[in-house]
Amino acid sequence: MKRKSGFIILFIICAAAGFYLFNSAPKQSTGTGGVTFSHYVHTKQHNIKCKTCHQNVETEERAGIPTIETCSLCHSEIINPNSAEEKKITEYVTNNKPLLWLNYYTVPDYVYFSHRRHVKIGKLDCALCHGDMTEQKSKELNNYKPILMATCFDCHKQRNITTDCGNCHH
Repeated sequence: MKRKSGFIILFIICAAAGFYLFNSAPKQSTGTGGVTFSHYVHTKQHNIKCKTCHQNVETEERAGIPTIETCSLCHSEIINPNSAEEKKITEYVTNNKPLLWLNYYTVPDYVYFSHRRHVKIGKLDCALCHGDMTEQKSKELNNYKPILMATCFDCHKQRNITTDCGNCHH
């Protein structure tokens, strides 16, 4: 009887942990606490490339999140005086106030992922993993594409890239 109740408790703990792990991927948003960011405005309307703001995408493991210095390259003066958001970002730039990004894609500590390896060497388009961010108009990512191991594994198999666990997990 002790063994059976121990098994049931263990089962409940494992089920709860599994449920948590599989459902804990946060809803992603791209914006700051104070400024609403639109990939659409930047990429479609102003034809800015991903690597202009995510400057480490071809050289580092992490693509990098834009700093206020990056934003100041274009926003040192008000571009659209009729936009309240434009006025806010210009105020951030003028006061050198750091942007506090809400959520963004994260890679678990036990996974090794290099943007440089995938973007520069593998010549993969950002949309392959992140979805078409150019259509994202508000801080809520309605087109958010979660990063899942199965997606990575399938991509590696399609391209005849190693699927050895130790290549990505440590």
